[in-house]
Amino acid sequence: MASLNAFTYSHPLQGRNIRLLEVKLGPQLSPLKIRLVEKHLDEVEFEALSYVWGNQARKKSIKCNGCRLAIGSNLHDALCEMRRRGSTTFCWADAICINQNNAQEKTCQVRLMREIYARANRVIIWIGKEQPRDSDALQLAESLYKKCDGDWYDIDAGTYDFEDFDCESKGVPKPLFDPIWIALFEIISHPWFGRVWVIQELLVAQRSTMWRGALDFDTDTILWSAMQVGRHRNLYNSFDVTMNSPQTSALMARNVAASYLDYKKKGPHTLYDTLSRNSGMGATDSRDRFFALASVSTGLNLAFINYKKTFKEVACLVGMMTLLGFSEYDLEPGGTEMLTSSQIPQEHRFLIEWLAFHANPQNHKLGIPSWVPDLLSAHSTGLVMTGFYNTLYLQGVRDIPSPQVRLKKGPLDIRIEVSPNRWRIPVPDDIDIKGAIFDRVRIVARDRPRLPSPDSSATHVRMHLSLTAMERVAQYEAMMEKFAEYETAMIYWLSEIRLLADPTLNTRGDIMAGLSKSFDAFWRTLVYNREPHFNYDSPNQRPEAWLGVSFGYWYLSKKLQMAKRWRDKPANWAFHRRVLEKLAAPFEEAEGRVRYARNFFVSQEGRIGWVPFRTQAGDHVCVFYGMRIPVILRLQSDRWEFIGACYVHGLMDGEVWDLNGLQWDFMSFV
Repeated sequence: MASLNAFTYSHPLQGRNIRLLEVKLGPQLSPLKIRLVEKHLDEVEFEALSYVWGNQARKKSIKCNGCRLAIGSNLHDALCEMRRRGSTTFCWADAICINQNNAQEKTCQVRLMREIYARANRVIIWIGKEQPRDSDALQLAESLYKKCDGDWYDIDAGTYDFEDFDCESKGVPKPLFDPIWIALFEIISHPWFGRVWVIQELLVAQRSTMWRGALDFDTDTILWSAMQVGRHRNLYNSFDVTMNSPQTSALMARNVAASYLDYKKKGPHTLYDTLSRNSGMGATDSRDRFFALASVSTGLNLAFINYKKTFKEVACLVGMMTLLGFSEYDLEPGGTEMLTSSQIPQEHRFLIEWLAFHANPQNHKLGIPSWVPDLLSAHSTGLVMTGFYNTLYLQGVRDIPSPQVRLKKGPLDIRIEVSPNRWRIPVPDDIDIKGAIFDRVRIVARDRPRLPSPDSSATHVRMHLSLTAMERVAQYEAMMEKFAEYETAMIYWLSEIRLLADPTLNTRGDIMAGLSKSFDAFWRTLVYNREPHFNYDSPNQRPEAWLGVSFGYWYLSKKLQMAKRWRDKPANWAFHRRVLEKLAAPFEEAEGRVRYARNFFVSQEGRIGWVPFRTQAGDHVCVFYGMRIPVILRLQSDRWEFIGACYVHGLMDGEVWDLNGLQWDFMSFV
């Protein structure tokens, strides 16, 4: 095939014309051949392929219209499967059907992609070649879908819940190291679930099916299964352990499923809402992190998709839309970009709370200004701060100030056009936010110790299942030693941050010693002063004192593990462990929702709480006018770098606005 001329596109596509490919039938081991044709979108029957581009360094050559064309290996596998099935239906696949080297054609075709997938007779989702036990995994998924009435699943039920899945009542094995569960985990860890383009391709499809080699999977069944794995603690943890924390996490698969189910129920959301539901998703072109979701979001003119813009320019545009809450974008005939809010001006609030969306914003790595809300990066472990402390939860409890911003276009302030039914502005270059500094960071504690991860590669899991009884005992004891080391490290870490929080304590004293007020503030800070279960009826409710008692048992359970009594008195140790774990369970659940999200800190005024990982001693603690959650800022010459949102104990329920001596001013950001 090397002697063939390289394939070239004859001319750019115009209007509503698209290219479609037809796979030529032939022996399975023969070189793949396709025919590429141009058709009008409204006048042709075709199917569309949803797949992952994958590593483009590993390409395979095919024959396209008699010429040599190099395509990704994953796309090659999908087209070979179409040939094996004898499919000669026209098919659309972006890597071939769009000239990726022509920015103008790419822009026009991407603007058409929503219609392409919506008009396709069927969307084929390619999730790789068939693997051993895939059939068993499919049977497990289908069985659970039927037993749990998956057809009637409510996406909004138990949004903040994270309970164990009751495997016993459903008649299925427990998930940890079970080979059938592992096979299902491998399916939903496929890179397809981590690709941002699949959201649009899935949401607008008239009909879809998943191909896993020669197997056909029902899309709803697999997505429902992904939702369960992402929402249940034992399934989520088993996925993470047995799959060795894969790049395509259970959270990503859950987000794809949640987007699909939510779209079917409610329709499209604003772009920033849609982005927030799919953070961490990947794309070959970083601009596609935004463009891929534009057509399944509300209020955007197709001109929003523009490959002449840089990633930074697109990120700043979306950041401005997000903070202002102006979800509508259009381009005027003269080329001026405009943002609009269709809310009644008197009822509109600027949405600066989006700055608290990510526990540890990665703007410094993304190369975008610090004021742009990070809706792209995968989340740190731990519940989103606004899940606990949304400013609007205080409505009816106390007066809530309205956020204030100042917008600039070049050197001039922007005047917002106000009419009875909407606000409208040209896209600003810069945004200042009204805020006040009230404290500084004195010390940031070292990272919380990490729970040890066992060797959980697929090879190791298969080896584990074939071990003798004696070998499993030895492996168990080795694992117990690792956990004892972890619990020992936790005891020392808890003692360190307890002394940081209250320096009056004796360094040899007990962690629960000291004044009751000091201890109460400490354990409440460990769980962000919230109960294990989100209270939908009273979202501001703080935990009762009994959770502090549970903390005591939680601490004692760690000391028990630290003592390693399983060596000499295993029966006695096992009994005490079961008792303590049951009593400690409420605090373990509450702490487990927030662990590893931030670092413990103490301020110059003696306040305690949690700050983003990048926080340094000397950083400033600030409150924005109209935002309940404090933030960490770092002075950079005459501007501020936004580091991230923080938890400051005792100031999270609006008390921060009432502090004496606050000096409010508009703050500019790098």
